[in-house]
Amino acid sequence: MLPDDINDIPPDTLNGILKALHIDAGEFMYQLLNDNPKQVMIYAKIYAFVNDITKTI
Repeated sequence: MLPDDINDIPPDTLNGILKALHIDAGEFMYQLLNDNPKQVMIYAKIYAFVNDITKTI
């Protein structure tokens, strides 16, 4: 389920959003790469949010 290129979201942006949500980036990435459903859904929502923002700029 994880895309081939996990760097679709710029790392600074992803880290900033995770920090704002009080989520440990290292643990998040570990869980994401192991296809934990919660982290996959969080990443999908962040991805959608970032893509919506970048389309309007």
